[in-house]
Amino acid sequence: MTNRDLLIRNAVVHTVDAQDSVHSSILIRAGRIAAVGNEAEVQAVAAPGTDVYNAGGKTIVPGFIDAHNHMSVAAFEPLAVDCSTPPLASMDEVLGAIEAHCRNLPAGQWVRGIGFHASQIKERRNPTRYELDEVAPNNPFFLLESNCHAGYANSLALAAVGIDACTPDPWGGHIERDGNGTPSGTLLETAANLLHSASWEAYAESDWDRAVGLLEAKAREYLAVGITGVGDACVTTRAAELYRRADAASKLPLTLQQLHGGDHFFSQQDLRRTDIVDRIHSSESRMLRGGTMKIFVDRAYPDGPGLHQIHDGCTKHVGSNFYNPREVHDLALQATDLGINLAIHGMGNCAVDAVSDAYESVRKRTGDDAILRLEHAFIAEVSQAPRLAKLGIDLVANPGLAYKDGLFFGSWRGENQKHLRILPLRSMIDAGVRVSFASDHPCGTFSPLEIMWSAVTRRHYTGALIDPEEAVTPAEALRAYTINPAHASGRGTEEGSLEVGKRANLLVLDQNLLTIPPDELRSVIVERTYVDGLVAHQRQTTQPVTAGALPS
Repeated sequence: MTNRDLLIRNAVVHTVDAQDSVHSSILIRAGRIAAVGNEAEVQAVAAPGTDVYNAGGKTIVPGFIDAHNHMSVAAFEPLAVDCSTPPLASMDEVLGAIEAHCRNLPAGQWVRGIGFHASQIKERRNPTRYELDEVAPNNPFFLLESNCHAGYANSLALAAVGIDACTPDPWGGHIERDGNGTPSGTLLETAANLLHSASWEAYAESDWDRAVGLLEAKAREYLAVGITGVGDACVTTRAAELYRRADAASKLPLTLQQLHGGDHFFSQQDLRRTDIVDRIHSSESRMLRGGTMKIFVDRAYPDGPGLHQIHDGCTKHVGSNFYNPREVHDLALQATDLGINLAIHGMGNCAVDAVSDAYESVRKRTGDDAILRLEHAFIAEVSQAPRLAKLGIDLVANPGLAYKDGLFFGSWRGENQKHLRILPLRSMIDAGVRVSFASDHPCGTFSPLEIMWSAVTRRHYTGALIDPEEAVTPAEALRAYTINPAHASGRGTEEGSLEVGKRANLLVLDQNLLTIPPDELRSVIVERTYVDGLVAHQRQTTQPVTAGALPS
């Protein structure tokens, strides 16, 4: 790698600027874009001795920005048991994977499982504590559900965090119990917080250097699929410590925005705590950003997100919320008064309304400058889109989850609810909402091209189509992974498009994702990833970084 100027020629450069300009050459100088245009125009700006790379007609786009990702959770996947369903298809297969992993581990060592969802195995149920006791008899074991909204623990894990028959349900959560009041091992929402934190901290705090190495390795995986910026969508107190350590050690090879939570994953936000406010406002570096707070409005369990269904002409509320609309409103205004940006999780149409009401009051107080983010909108109404657009709310959506969880979202929506759509992205874009795509990884794939494919095809892994009328175009999908999330992350003037003065975060793709058949989007390969003008990932079959130089 070098800090020398680099001219990339013979390319198809999609700038994703306001005009969606397309050029053939681009010049990088001191980590920023110095010129974009045809080869003669760009070469006229280049200095003698500038390195030249002939792209051979390949496509260049801005680096992808995954604005809603749980990187601090996903980083520890190599230490966990892969219980992903699919490919695991039965309870026996899931339990077998856990037993094989735990068989030779030291007694007492925490173990976490990942990727499980009961809707995708033939028994359609969760494991009990006693089944987990049998396959992990010597280790506290916690199986984190694929959507992170529930978890399943064995007896050693429950005992380690003090959950027993006398433990009350916490705010925003539920401890499932048998007929005798004994916890079954199933923990919903905030009831899983202690297990989530204990297993995460056992991995991280036992060896911070290893933890930083795992975080960097995860970032390298992201770079390999073209991600140059990430927003961690729930940074706990200890996760913030991990990021600080990684940044201080220069082990963050991509931009990381922290959406701060509390001490635990689903903590109730308390802005009276000066340590939380100070953490949100902590100083930024070139690669590590803060300033934003995450609020969870509605829950996945026990009965789905906050929804307003219509039955016989009457509106009926179903699902569960963490906060009522007044609490969301007051918390949003408190954060705004403290100079804190907001990213509010709302999955159902009831939650979308609560977020919109809160943001309307924020706009009246602050004007148009504040960045106001709505995360998810898994099940929303087309009629809600114009209000989001009018209020300038950025929707950060996760269309990749339609591939794995689209039918599950359909079960939440219910029968004959024609006013509700699953991920109504077409309707949002048509109404003028600025829509960003994001992975929500590890809840789903982190590959932007896979997720763009999902947004364009709306296909479930079974072959079913998920509200196909809400499909977007490849060009819209590209904006939703580049300039739009840059704006939603507060970096729209810094990256997200290939314009003079912006950071040279860009990709070389083997195919033009805007001209190939849409169904082939997920076959596009990232040949190179540049961060600040330097090669951060290079496919091993490609040519060396420098293919020549201008005459000196």
